[in-house]
Amino acid sequence: GQSGSGGTGGQAGAGGGSGGTPGPTATKWHPGIYVKLEDWQLQSASEMSDVYDELKNTPQLRGIRVTVLWGRYEARDPKTGISKYDFSQLDKILSKLATLNDKHMILSFAWREFKQSNGATNILPNDLQGGAPWNDDPTWAHTKYDHLWAYKMSVQPGAYGYNMKLWNPTLISRVDAFLAALGAHLDGHPHLAVVSTTESAIGAPIIAFQTGESAVKQQEGQLSVIRMLRKHFPTCATIPDLNFSREHVAGVVAILQSEGIGLGSSNSNLANGLNLTTPPYPGVLTYYPALSDKAALAPEIQGDDYNYKNSDDTVPDYPSYQYLYLRVRNDLKANYTVMQRNVPFWKGNATTPSMLKFIQTYPAITGDSTGAGGLNPVKPSNLP
Repeated sequence: GQSGSGGTGGQAGAGGGSGGTPGPTATKWHPGIYVKLEDWQLQSASEMSDVYDELKNTPQLRGIRVTVLWGRYEARDPKTGISKYDFSQLDKILSKLATLNDKHMILSFAWREFKQSNGATNILPNDLQGGAPWNDDPTWAHTKYDHLWAYKMSVQPGAYGYNMKLWNPTLISRVDAFLAALGAHLDGHPHLAVVSTTESAIGAPIIAFQTGESAVKQQEGQLSVIRMLRKHFPTCATIPDLNFSREHVAGVVAILQSEGIGLGSSNSNLANGLNLTTPPYPGVLTYYPALSDKAALAPEIQGDDYNYKNSDDTVPDYPSYQYLYLRVRNDLKANYTVMQRNVPFWKGNATTPSMLKFIQTYPAITGDSTGAGGLNPVKPSNLP
């Protein structure tokens, strides 16, 4: 594939202007409540069948969020250097959504992997998976990949994941080529609404950064990828997942409006760091209200949001589903929200109510004729 530098995030021309002058491409706009699918669910026919049934039986659900693991879709012949792309799984999902009533997809590019096992084989294409065992510290032994760096998921020894080396010129040009191919194939599909990323938090490196490597370089690479998404998917809203560092978030938020980019965050409640008001680098959730109607907003409800409503995560207080919903709707002014199908909260059990049932019955959601599930349906001013 062709490689490039990532562009500047400008609008792509696609006709529509008077007198033959190209105008900005109109952005598809399908705000509302979406469901997050895990990668293992995408590989399970029975799980996908359950999800499609939920979509069919719940008009208030606008669609699904699918995480793209690069290695599943690109394979390169090491002799010829030619890549082959297989997007048939995504085509199949979009074709299924097209048979349902007003259902759409959020596509999220994964630049990190949480799991320590087989992570690289999922998030990198075959020819970029080179590496060697690293055993200098047996407590943190892992594969030292050429194009990934291992980070600590917690202080617990051995709990690690991988980040792409987004400062690496070879890797970043290959990401650009992949996203160009993906965008050329999928951007025009009427049921692909949003392109996104996994969270911006990068964690602490297991092996100290070397010369030319740093958290700042990684964050600069993240911004390059965000701009690639905006460039290669001109008819989709680009809404990256930003949470940490707060300095990095401040830098990206400063350019959102001018480059047609939105703001998403994987959590909407937990962690004091998300809500700090201390200047000059406040928490990401404090930016949302002022960006309402100016940029697409997509705070999510997942993970510990179901367990805690504040930063004190020592004892679960299990916020009500009404609280979680009104938090993203009223406080954060969401256009989109993505809900994780957490057990037991999503379907409920004998002692836990069902979030799905709440979505199907809560008046502010069911009474919204716009399809946005009660969230803000106004298309922001920075999108054509």
